[in-house]
Amino acid sequence: MDLARVIGAVTATRKEPSLTGLKLCVIQPLDADLQPVREPLIATDATGKRGDGELVYFVESGDAVPTGLGADPNLPVDAAVVGIVDDVDVRMRL
Repeated sequence: MDLARVIGAVTATRKEPSLTGLKLCVIQPLDADLQPVREPLIATDATGKRGDGELVYFVESGDAVPTGLGADPNLPVDAAVVGIVDDVDVRMRL
């Protein structure tokens, strides 16, 4: 799992039928200091409760995404928001 900030939403009226009902959002992956680390991603939102600016955690690629969504393992998704972060407290650096 990785941290990200929600920076937008995606509306798609025509899509793969298995994605019907799933909310899509644009997320900016972050490091432990909450700084951007790469290009933004489009992710499904398994929480259904996130808003712009919200700090979230997400899973990416492989079997983790459908599992994180509690969905069909063949779902065509590369990233999924699976939780909303209340607080991040990094006490030690390696």
